[in-house]
Amino acid sequence: MKKILFSLIGLGATLFMGGCEDRLDIDQKGVIAVKDFYNTDDDAQNACNNLYQSFCLNIAGVGTHGIYVALPVLFNEAGDDMLAAGNMYGDNDFAAQINEFRYDSQNEVIKHSYWGLYAVIYDANLILDHVADDTDVKRRVRAEARVLRAWAHFTLAIGWDCPPLVDHILPPDTKPTNFEGGHKALLEWCAKEAEESVADLDERTDPSDKVGASKVTKGLALTLAGKARLFMEDYENAKKDLKQVISSNKYELVPTDRWANLFHASGDLCEEMIFQANCLENPNIGDWSNKIQRTSWMWIQFWNWRTDKLASRPSFIGTDGWGGHSIREDFAERMLANDGDSPRRKATFLTPDEFLYEMDWNGAQGLTREQRETSDQIGIKDATGLYGFGGYFANKIVAWPEDNEKGWYGFKNLTIFRYAEVLLMYAEACAVTGDNDGLQYLQAIQKRAGSAHISSQLTLDEVKNEKGYEMWIEGVRFPDMVRWGDTDGVVNNGKNIPSTYDAFFTKGEPKHRIYVEYSNPNQGRSGFIKGKHEYFPFPYDATSINPNLKQNPSGE
Repeated sequence: MKKILFSLIGLGATLFMGGCEDRLDIDQKGVIAVKDFYNTDDDAQNACNNLYQSFCLNIAGVGTHGIYVALPVLFNEAGDDMLAAGNMYGDNDFAAQINEFRYDSQNEVIKHSYWGLYAVIYDANLILDHVADDTDVKRRVRAEARVLRAWAHFTLAIGWDCPPLVDHILPPDTKPTNFEGGHKALLEWCAKEAEESVADLDERTDPSDKVGASKVTKGLALTLAGKARLFMEDYENAKKDLKQVISSNKYELVPTDRWANLFHASGDLCEEMIFQANCLENPNIGDWSNKIQRTSWMWIQFWNWRTDKLASRPSFIGTDGWGGHSIREDFAERMLANDGDSPRRKATFLTPDEFLYEMDWNGAQGLTREQRETSDQIGIKDATGLYGFGGYFANKIVAWPEDNEKGWYGFKNLTIFRYAEVLLMYAEACAVTGDNDGLQYLQAIQKRAGSAHISSQLTLDEVKNEKGYEMWIEGVRFPDMVRWGDTDGVVNNGKNIPSTYDAFFTKGEPKHRIYVEYSNPNQGRSGFIKGKHEYFPFPYDATSINPNLKQNPSGE
């Protein structure tokens, strides 16, 4: 999708210079007053383009708030299926604080995520406050803005419980309160906003329509509405919304041999994508410094392995990283027992044997298994090992060379929704309501994965397990844990932190052997506390200037 950039220069007022002489009353050049803008279809479309730019900048890019993408860090690190990692304890601590529930209201990931979402809401409100609904184009633009605003509020709701609902441009001195209707009422508002927008939205033409995966469509609106209703336990209406997405035939699961591509540039805007923030390079953006603001930039550095600790670089990794994440040992073992050697499992993580002997090492190309067993060109060479790794090697979102083909930064799109999540949410709503229609879609996910386990019955536990395997590290696990009440698995986060070593290098053994040791570097409190950590704290930057905003327990 070609992005058209539009700068809302000087909207709000025309500068007036007063003085004792008329010749000083000069209109500022290049400024458009509000009353003169938003009037035509072209104006509305340009404002909509600016909203998409804002979304890329504040949600999927780096904007003005750091060099990594904050929102995926926030919702992934808090789960019970991964660990924060890095060079050593204290490395990438902005993320480790989330994973180990050591954060406070000044954590930068929380702050950047929160303000980024409200930045999108602001730009959506610019459209909804000023664009009339007197043409088809304007009605579509308003509907797209409405859905993105609802998505931002929904994300705030599942992250912060009852954040302020901002449905218009606020005067500068306004200090909004927490949404007074409560959490479920805010989710209801989000669902209705999305549902009421459907009639004015375009529909994806077919599963090959790439533009239809990079803009707000009927499918996105219904997916958002269905998810909001699922979270508020309105299962019957969640089914209605989600089944419309399924019945539209505008989306398809990619085949098994392309499952891994879903998380790389070659999978961008494919048939399974319902909505992605399209961060592809656009020559109209301008110089390098402007282009990079819209990209995932150092996403690839944060999530990639620290290959500097390895004997040689694995060929599938595009660049060295900070080693910011790993897969938890207990989760990896459950998935291994469930999936076996499925293509999905192998694309999600590698076992120690696969890491050493099946992975393509640049320094050991052409060597046999027997030769690799004693080669100094494979394995974990660094004596300090891989901190935060529990013996398994996550590779689902580790950047491939195609993801950073522009150099050391990349243009991989950020996925907001893909079709597999729709099928799993629909299956969940069916399981809760005793509707066996969802079983076929649960089985479709499992069969596509090549999983060793195919459900014979539709139960909530079957859906929970499958969703965990399919959607690992896609930002859905922690909110699901909270709404299900399944938070026992993070009570001890921050304790017994693993590091993974190779005995060939650390102990001088004749053959490679991966082993794990544990440490407890946290001296203070860590781990999830029920009644405290279900929702993130409002940033100090917000509460310090707004006494009307009541802090969540996690920030007290």
